[in-house]
Amino acid sequence: MANPRTEVRPDQPPSTNGSGIGVAETAPRTPRLDADPSPSPERMTTARRLSVVAAFLIVTGGYIHLCLYRHGYRFIPKIGVSFLLQFTSSAVLAGALLVKGRRLRLGRRSVAMSQLTRLSAIGLSVGTLAALGVAHTPGGLFQFHEIGLRPAPQSLIAIVAESFATVVLVVAMIEARPGVTRIEIPVAACPRHDTIRNAA
Repeated sequence: MANPRTEVRPDQPPSTNGSGIGVAETAPRTPRLDADPSPSPERMTTARRLSVVAAFLIVTGGYIHLCLYRHGYRFIPKIGVSFLLQFTSSAVLAGALLVKGRRLRLGRRSVAMSQLTRLSAIGLSVGTLAALGVAHTPGGLFQFHEIGLRPAPQSLIAIVAESFATVVLVVAMIEARPGVTRIEIPVAACPRHDTIRNAA
């Protein structure tokens, strides 16, 4: 007399017959890397502290430009206005760096406003250093030429402040970037045979 048919479902645990041959097995978990939209609290704290330091450095560079504007640079065509704009931009971005920003939704993705502020501040510092470099070239900046580190010590202070601000902001952006989490995904059991018939 034949034995009843034994069925193996995917949700059943693996089993073996009398000869030790497996009839079903569960595949190993598959790793997957998922992006976490929010960094860890420790990294966010570090990024905020670095932003405060960068804000101080940017304000320092802006204040140097304001002092030069008030002591003669305002009479230089085009250059005077650019110095005043540099101070204004520095004050605005320094204040924005001290404010905890929200996330801005861009389609399916979201971007932290604080990251955009840091990126804008980096652009301001790099642009200031680039303008100073162009002013030291033979062609000058709008026919305006700088010689060495004059006026001293304002030029040196501005270079150091803007350079350190750029480095600090880059580190802050790295610390505040979204993290990556490793997730183990279980895979459904894969039976070797749908049906096993035992001999009578």
